[in-house]
Amino acid sequence: MRQLSIYASRSSALAARRLAPSAIAGATVVGSSRLATKGALTTAPITTRGGVAAQVAAAGLARCYSTEAPAEKHEFKAETKKLLHIVAHSLYSQREVFVRELISNSSDALEKLRHLQATSQDVSTDAPLEVSISVDKKAKTITFCDTGIGMTADELKDNLGTIARSGSKAYIEKMQDGADTKDMANTIVGQFGVGFYSAFMVGDKITVYTRSATPGSAGYCWESDGLGSYTLSKAEDVPVGTKIVISVKDDAKEFLEEGKLQEVIKKYSNFVGFPISVNGEKVNTVEALWTKDKKSITDEDHENFYQFVSGAWDKPMYNLVYKADGPISIRSILYVPTRSPEAMGFERVKPGVSLYSRKVLIMPNAPGLLPEWLRFIQGVVDSEDLPLNLSRELLQNGPVIMRLKSIITSRIIKWLQSESKRDAEKYDEFYKVFASFIKEGTCQDTTNQKEISKLLRFETSSKEAGKLISLDEYVEGMPSEQEHIYYFCTPNRKVGTESPYYAPFKQHGTEVLFLHHTLDEFVMGRLQEFRGKRLVSVDSKEANSILEKWNKAAQAESPEGATTALTTEQANELTAWLLTNMGPSVKEVKVAERFMTYPAIVTDFESPAVRRMMKMMAGDSEMPMQMSPCNVEINPRDPVIAGLYELKSKDEELAQKIAQQLFDNALIAAGILDDPRSMLKRLNEILAKAVV
Repeated sequence: MRQLSIYASRSSALAARRLAPSAIAGATVVGSSRLATKGALTTAPITTRGGVAAQVAAAGLARCYSTEAPAEKHEFKAETKKLLHIVAHSLYSQREVFVRELISNSSDALEKLRHLQATSQDVSTDAPLEVSISVDKKAKTITFCDTGIGMTADELKDNLGTIARSGSKAYIEKMQDGADTKDMANTIVGQFGVGFYSAFMVGDKITVYTRSATPGSAGYCWESDGLGSYTLSKAEDVPVGTKIVISVKDDAKEFLEEGKLQEVIKKYSNFVGFPISVNGEKVNTVEALWTKDKKSITDEDHENFYQFVSGAWDKPMYNLVYKADGPISIRSILYVPTRSPEAMGFERVKPGVSLYSRKVLIMPNAPGLLPEWLRFIQGVVDSEDLPLNLSRELLQNGPVIMRLKSIITSRIIKWLQSESKRDAEKYDEFYKVFASFIKEGTCQDTTNQKEISKLLRFETSSKEAGKLISLDEYVEGMPSEQEHIYYFCTPNRKVGTESPYYAPFKQHGTEVLFLHHTLDEFVMGRLQEFRGKRLVSVDSKEANSILEKWNKAAQAESPEGATTALTTEQANELTAWLLTNMGPSVKEVKVAERFMTYPAIVTDFESPAVRRMMKMMAGDSEMPMQMSPCNVEINPRDPVIAGLYELKSKDEELAQKIAQQLFDNALIAAGILDDPRSMLKRLNEILAKAVV
């Protein structure tokens, strides 16, 4: 008879009740399969936590599991060494996920036992349902122990002896045959049967001790070095459950650090529904809030959970608990932060929502779960319908993922719309912080563009500075005869209200939206219309045709300080002279057919936003960017224009400088003069003439 020298570990509650060898749960092997005298005690030091109860549990750590018969050697069924090598060394992108995989297996085992207990089936254990992990640096071992359903010899051969054969998947299929057990089946994590072998990424040998919860079952020891075979033998004094002992490789010693294991557990398995402890200290202390009824979640719960998942210290501005069972199972909890993660020029952040399946992390900061513009949203989405790949790390592209993305995105948009109606003032505060994200979505998310546009907010000429309205509010306030929505992109409100392009709309009493953000021109260009109303910029060519309708009535009133208008002949003479003297950037000069308070304006010019983008793309190029030729419209009733007509025949040199200055002034008003400093010399010469 040969024995394995071990440390036994178990929960404090169980230890307080039992100290018999057969009741010791979670023993930990401190070495490889060395022979030991039956009942021999180990001499390695024991560290305990948790007070008296934990010390009582420690008293049983010297007990040994023993094997009564020679170990039988088995080859892995219908598998090759190459396949096992791929599973252990190439399937996963990060070695730390072995912790997630083994805890998920333990969680499944515990869930299966809980199901048996809940259905009044006879089981030979009443141990607390938990996962305990212990580390022995001296022996270089990590032990995962659960008090779950355990395995029989045949189940060991089937589940561990055959790669990619999932006992959990078979269990789910069996449970789902009964309608009353379908919900419980949904809590099982395992699907593929390869997670156990991830332990070979960090270990050169794995030893498993297990005993089935079925009454009368024997205990067994399974052992393998991952090279294509395993041994199986009976073992004494094995409690119900499963204990996995990993002999850690030299290049994986980082996982012998207690802090490292706790970090990985909190990352991947923090929300597993059973207690998880490392060397006696409970790790998963945060509850899976998205599984609770939203009415039972307090503001404090939301604040604590938000700070946990986001790593931030502010409070959430909004929260959403969303659940759906069809067409896809979804359990989610989402938050809007108080501050923008990209404020003050910070770099583009990763998506803030992580993807879980049955409370186990599948993908942190999942990049494909939500569209890019919603990257400021923080939280968790959990779905048991995810089409995962074999490693449970990556999503397989397909209709399920696209459908999940569509459902969650639509729900977030409706959520924000609802919040804007429930408390408009609070929503305005949200919008001031996250406006750039909403505008980015309007430009990029063509699928949801119509609904996203309802979230936009702008200043308007009809309200005081700082007050925002939606496009819906603008349309609802339009006179019945108004056909379009008018907007004006300007650096600030003052520039907008004093602009010659806004003047005729102000004169006519027409509301104009003032847009001050860099993205606004692109937003309007992509949106083009809202609720069947065209979006028209007041400085656009399209606006000219509208202004012509208002021209006759507007021209009947002379602007304050205006002189008698030039005659048609004088106006034609002046426009011809201006075309010659304003420079090559002017392709046409004509008399304006709109209400004007400025001497001249430019029309049919390139977009200021597009021009700024072209300059950015040009980078540090020293070549000046050529301006596309534009049209100039003059106001024949303005005193400057009337005076210029007289001056060109008296002092043509000064008149030429004034003509060029009028053109530059018009470019500034249009926002397309690259560098106003270029006109300072000429402006000073004009001033010198005026005061001499």
